[in-house]
Amino acid sequence: MNEVRILVVDDEPVTRMITESVLAAQGFIVEAAETAEVALEMLADGFVPQVILLDVIMPGMSGYEACRRLRADPRFEHLPIVMLTALDDQKSIDEAYFSGATDFITKPLNMPLLPHRIRYLLRSAMTFQQLLESRETLINTQKIARLGDWELDGAGALVNCAEQYRALLGIGRLPRPAAALLARVHHEDCAALEAARSGLLKGFPYQLDYRVTAADGSVAHLHEVGYPKPGQGATGGYGYTQDITQRVVAEEQVRRLAWYDPHSGLLNRSRISELTARDMSGPEGRPLPLGLLFIQLSGLRKASLLLGQATADAALLMLCERLRQFAERALVTTADGPQQSLRRARLGRYDEADFLIALPGELPRAAWQQLAEQLLAEISAPLEVDGEALQLAPSIGIARSPDDAADVQELIRCAMRSANLAAGDPAVHIVFYDPAHDAEEASLHLLERQLRAAIDSGDQLQLYFQPKVDAISGLPVGAEVLMRWPQPERGMVSPGEFIPLAERTGLIRPMTDWLLLRAVEQIAAWQAAGLEPGKISVNVSAHSFYGGGLVRHIDELLARSGVAGEQLFIEITESILMHDREAAVQVLSDLRERHIGISVDDFGTGYSSLGYLQRFPVDEIKIDRSFVIDVDSKAGNQALVSAIVGLGRALGLSVVAEGVETDAQAARLRHLGCDVLQGFLYARPMPADQFTAYIAGATGRASPP
Repeated sequence: MNEVRILVVDDEPVTRMITESVLAAQGFIVEAAETAEVALEMLADGFVPQVILLDVIMPGMSGYEACRRLRADPRFEHLPIVMLTALDDQKSIDEAYFSGATDFITKPLNMPLLPHRIRYLLRSAMTFQQLLESRETLINTQKIARLGDWELDGAGALVNCAEQYRALLGIGRLPRPAAALLARVHHEDCAALEAARSGLLKGFPYQLDYRVTAADGSVAHLHEVGYPKPGQGATGGYGYTQDITQRVVAEEQVRRLAWYDPHSGLLNRSRISELTARDMSGPEGRPLPLGLLFIQLSGLRKASLLLGQATADAALLMLCERLRQFAERALVTTADGPQQSLRRARLGRYDEADFLIALPGELPRAAWQQLAEQLLAEISAPLEVDGEALQLAPSIGIARSPDDAADVQELIRCAMRSANLAAGDPAVHIVFYDPAHDAEEASLHLLERQLRAAIDSGDQLQLYFQPKVDAISGLPVGAEVLMRWPQPERGMVSPGEFIPLAERTGLIRPMTDWLLLRAVEQIAAWQAAGLEPGKISVNVSAHSFYGGGLVRHIDELLARSGVAGEQLFIEITESILMHDREAAVQVLSDLRERHIGISVDDFGTGYSSLGYLQRFPVDEIKIDRSFVIDVDSKAGNQALVSAIVGLGRALGLSVVAEGVETDAQAARLRHLGCDVLQGFLYARPMPADQFTAYIAGATGRASPP
């Protein structure tokens, strides 16, 4: 051993000299001290030996006291200290070891044997140090891994357990750790742990996951492995326990990401489809009875576009809570008569505004109708979000296994087709699947393809113009552009059919672009012919208004045609304005800079208020036709129209009443102060050539009717 330093502490000079000589001859580096006090000073000054030979009887401090002080110093806690003394009685030997001595050698010293004793002590010290380091490494590793080991005796008592094990379980140094452990174990897992450890005592290893409850109420997940003690006749066992809470939480997060919709917390499309398929799967591949409700909420789909994503997200959470509560308390009457709860039902989000409820079991058609009506009543009430009342406009399609489909995806498609049909008919909210629906669905897909082709070709869609007249003179002051579609195979397709289809499929934006193009071209043609059509209003959808590029597209059209911005009015609804107020103000301001007029359509049906109108640079408000119908006979309608006119006057806006059909309505609207009137009383929508004749011949009334 190289560079081994030994400190010899002895008050006898001869003994010190002989010991130094013998050890130095063996290659040891030896330092000597004649008293314990001198030795302690040397150590305090930084001298660190590998072995100390310490005499017991010395003037001043005894070797016993010096040994006790050294052991109290962490630097020398495990240093080999050999006590040297002529005393060999049991009391002296005991006191030496109680003081912390590593070994005890009686005087006179056997000098030939002394170097070998020291080398043995050094090897033992090295082994012990390695053991300490290994144990420290093990402890640190167990802390990092959150793992602790333990040992059971033959009676099942914990006779040895690591500090980390106690820390995991939060049991500290208690007198009966086994009992304390069971008190911490989750009540649902106690029986399994007791059975596993009982089996361990009979020689059966185990692996088990269980939960423990901490003093603060939190729950930890533990993984435990136990082995029986090896050897003939051995009893008891040993093992380790690891905290896997983080893994369990991570797995749960992964599971939630994989199985649940992140916005609603409901099962996602993939998971509810998988679980529904499992519920449908019977023996030998035969489908089991199951019903599916496909719920479409067109109001929720529009919410994100019209009211903003934050409002839509809040509405979604409120809706999901309604659905959960419905599933908790709804009851249906089974074929046998007794009522059945929906607690076995699966509830999931299929798409942005589409939801599924899957209920295993056999129910008569009347029970499904009853269930759908209960659900409709639950979700038809408006959602109050940020002071706004959001109408969900639910439509429910119902399909049943095995009657309608034996495959889960086909069953979902059947229910979806039925919901689509319900959504397309304002008078119907619940539709059961019928094979005839397939033909109707195919017809809708065909209509979509034909509409796309009509927009692409540009030679099927037509512009119609409905005049707007001065309320006092009856003369035309402009027109609203409307779209008609004379489809070659179908004939004239109703706007009520193809406009909603365009909105659902995203075709509304290219259709609006086409409408703007043709309207500006027609204005240019009239101006070239010396005609003044007045201001031409074009309806713009939310997709076009917020989709980016609207102002640039209009700039290009005006520049190419030579038409001035003053000739054009853009009509948008109140709800479009409220979708993103900051963005709306920017778009409206850009249009205003080009002298393009802004008209708010369907005014009075949504957010009609002085506060919001003051924020937006608009020029005109159009009173919704629902207020015009009975304006000549109902005081309530008259009051509403009067209030809207007063609001318009306060802000310097022109007020237009649309849907005017009778002289009595027109007279009342003039009396209430409307500036412009529009409706069948004056003219129905007409093609461009007829409107040309209309303005050329001044066919508008020159005096009030």
